[in-house]
Amino acid sequence: MFEVDRAYLRLGAWIATTFLLMLTVYSNQVTSLASGLDDLLTSTLGTAFPAYPFLALLVVLTALRWKDFHGSLLTERGLTSNPGIRLAGVLLTVLPATLWSLFFSQVESSTYLAMELAASSIVVVAYGALVAINPTMWRIMLPYTSLYALGLLSPLFMLDTLGVPLAALSSYLAAGITNALGIHVAWQGVSFELVSAAGDPISAVVTPACSAVYSISIYLALLGLMHLDMGTSLATAAKFAIAGVVVIPLLNSARIAITIWFGFVDGSAAFWGIHDWLGYSIFLAFYIAVLVAFTRTGKPRITHNSIPVRA
Repeated sequence: MFEVDRAYLRLGAWIATTFLLMLTVYSNQVTSLASGLDDLLTSTLGTAFPAYPFLALLVVLTALRWKDFHGSLLTERGLTSNPGIRLAGVLLTVLPATLWSLFFSQVESSTYLAMELAASSIVVVAYGALVAINPTMWRIMLPYTSLYALGLLSPLFMLDTLGVPLAALSSYLAAGITNALGIHVAWQGVSFELVSAAGDPISAVVTPACSAVYSISIYLALLGLMHLDMGTSLATAAKFAIAGVVVIPLLNSARIAITIWFGFVDGSAAFWGIHDWLGYSIFLAFYIAVLVAFTRTGKPRITHNSIPVRA
């Protein structure tokens, strides 16, 4: 029978505190995150719905170690235990607000930068609240917090550094695929034009945002979570990371070529309709396939029994 012990009560206290901070002190950051994410997804996919399966996947991958988290929470003692760690947690809850007030107030002009900074701030606040209330969790959750915070900040950096060359690579490979399919497409760098079978002209540009940069950053974040959950070797995780970084641009090129094929067969409406959803479907299927393959590379981590429970 399910029993609510003090670990669940401590978990509830942390969740309540985090939401209280998000809805009061960090309400502006929550608004920036929600609006930025909505703009990003609706401009590329036509709807914000695809965010929910990925969010659910992140929650599931983190919750895989609940037995370890539960065992650690059971070792918590009174409010005066680990005062140094608790103080550090309190400082972490106010640090993002201080940084926003002093340095980040001007990032509102950049929607995506504000969105990523807001998301990272919320992660830091949630971690600070956790260790302030449950200090024994600091070590086990630090890798997750670091991964979330860095993973949320990395897409814009990767977009600036890798977006243009990856867009050029995807265009080059997509041109080869469409030529092999016998579809006449006029390519000029990352721009292309074609005329559908019904005489409908279609033109588009493969932008850095369409270069699979976001897909690569999501993939590496999910891979990092799986590595933390399953305790696989760094060598295995590195092999999967390298394979994914190679395969994802190839999948993106295939996505572009398939989109062009649909446009050639059925016209502009079909081109833009399939553009909104094809990449989401392809990459989600790829992530799930990698998850299945990764789980077969080694035995699951078993550590919760080694955590002593103090009365």
